[in-house]
Amino acid sequence: MEYVTDDCVLKVLSEFKESKITLVEWENPLLQRLGYPLATNVDLLFLILDEQIEIARHIAEANGLQDNDRPPGYMAEHARKGFRYVFGESSHKFILVPISWTGIQQQELVPVDSATLPCPLWTVHVPAFCAAYLRIIMQEHAGSTVRLMANADLASVIGYSMFDMSYEGDYIPTPEGLEHLDAGERQKMAEKDDLEMENALSSIKQWQFTDETEWARDMMLQLVSGKLSYDDLRTRSKPML
Repeated sequence: MEYVTDDCVLKVLSEFKESKITLVEWENPLLQRLGYPLATNVDLLFLILDEQIEIARHIAEANGLQDNDRPPGYMAEHARKGFRYVFGESSHKFILVPISWTGIQQQELVPVDSATLPCPLWTVHVPAFCAAYLRIIMQEHAGSTVRLMANADLASVIGYSMFDMSYEGDYIPTPEGLEHLDAGERQKMAEKDDLEMENALSSIKQWQFTDETEWARDMMLQLVSGKLSYDDLRTRSKPML
């Protein structure tokens, strides 16, 4: 997470600390921590315990934070979850989201040793992240902006944290572009892909889920192995195939 230099936000966060507000990083700051390097990290997005939302809102608004008419950009904004404020000359966003939307439990929270904020910060490990995103995906209608964004974020974190997403040259190789390779080179690439998949599935089998989120393990194994597609996941109006 970027260093916070805005005086108003620093005061708000300091008062959050005094009020023992639990802040959990969410969306882009969390995506970056979990290995997705392309997620921008210029705004502040936090999950907050539901019973602390009103206190946090009062502190933010008492210190002058307000919203503006900028269009939604983050998943929580599109879902109309939480409360948005802006700060600084560039109108960076400061978003507070009730943790109940994600289903994340307090026992899944992990403290972060962060020098960028004047208050304690919490995060979650990949298993809790995956379970939370699966919940969000499956409570949305097919084709909704929130569902599409959650699909993309989940796939990106898994892809960048478990597979080699780098490539050499000026373009990403396609199956057609690999036709010039001889059989030995193609075999070597296939073996590399098989090993990455084997390692990814082995890692998921060793993840630590809670009793309440154990259901997500099999779902992630099926998604990562290709036995299940994101389109097959249950929607608000359709059971899972």
